[in-house]
Amino acid sequence: MNSVAIDNIHAKNDSNSMPSITILNLKNSLLSGVLGPLEIFTIANTIAQQENLSTAGNVALLEPLELASIDGNAVSGFTGVSLAVHKSISQVKADIVIIPPIFGELESARENKYLIQQLGRMSSEGTIIATVCAGSFLLAETGFLDGKIATTHWKLTREFENCYPKVDLHSEQMLIDGGNYICAGGAMAWQDLALHIVARFMNKEIASKCAKTLVMDSTRNVQTPYFMFDQHLKSGTGFTDRNIEIVQKWMQQNYYRHVELLELAEIAEIGVRSFLRRFKRTTGHTPVQYLQQLRIESARHLLEVSNMNIEEITERVGYENGSSFRRLFKKKTGLTPLEYRKKFSRIV
Repeated sequence: MNSVAIDNIHAKNDSNSMPSITILNLKNSLLSGVLGPLEIFTIANTIAQQENLSTAGNVALLEPLELASIDGNAVSGFTGVSLAVHKSISQVKADIVIIPPIFGELESARENKYLIQQLGRMSSEGTIIATVCAGSFLLAETGFLDGKIATTHWKLTREFENCYPKVDLHSEQMLIDGGNYICAGGAMAWQDLALHIVARFMNKEIASKCAKTLVMDSTRNVQTPYFMFDQHLKSGTGFTDRNIEIVQKWMQQNYYRHVELLELAEIAEIGVRSFLRRFKRTTGHTPVQYLQQLRIESARHLLEVSNMNIEEITERVGYENGSSFRRLFKKKTGLTPLEYRKKFSRIV
């Protein structure tokens, strides 16, 4: 870890100094990811002041809270709404800088050498860089995340791994705190990030009160319940194989059946060893992994839209052993089937 950042953290804790936070407003940012954290931090400060925690010296307020853009001018977010800022990125000297989620135009942001240079400057000066969703790409572009654990939006996993192979990506995680950097996964994970910052730099009680006041789920540790398996996903190499695509289509229609490897190879009209190699190269999965994903995705759908019990769903998607199905479902989604139904059921 960066010793400067850790020293800064310890100094704050010892002196109860006020951690300053700047949120970057970049082109095509989600404005909820820019203004949302700002509002949560302001509510946290209000709670601390109402309970006289700040005046008693027990809690450091999060201030000043500011917005910055690359050049100091107003920036249009993803919705087209323009938002004014306090300063340019070159003027930022905050303890914490947040990179919000970006929808579209990510490539242009990654190729903006001045932006990447400024992010590198801030991290080298001890600023804690916190990223949300695709914001992790910008921090990774500086090289700061090389050899470190990080997360990003689950749907960007393959792209991130291809672009930054030196980063130890754990996209199943909702939030990773590396001490002198923080990464939050999904587009709305700015909520998790903001609450985490409140808990870390103020205290957990205030973070809990913020969550309750805003009726927020403060217990999201993983993104896996939100993963959606793309049945037509190609490997990161972009390789296509007509024989394998025929097998994929067959598996998508027959995932509930008992499937033999030899049967799949025969459908592809190639030998078993060649089939295994070509299937993995085309889909990024082994046949067993691909079949499991198809079955779990079907089970998720049934849990969301039907009243079928777990045993019926287990049998419907192709499993004979209920306990094995429950273990696999928990491994893939982070939730038991009942927990998943409770959280995502669409039945009123």
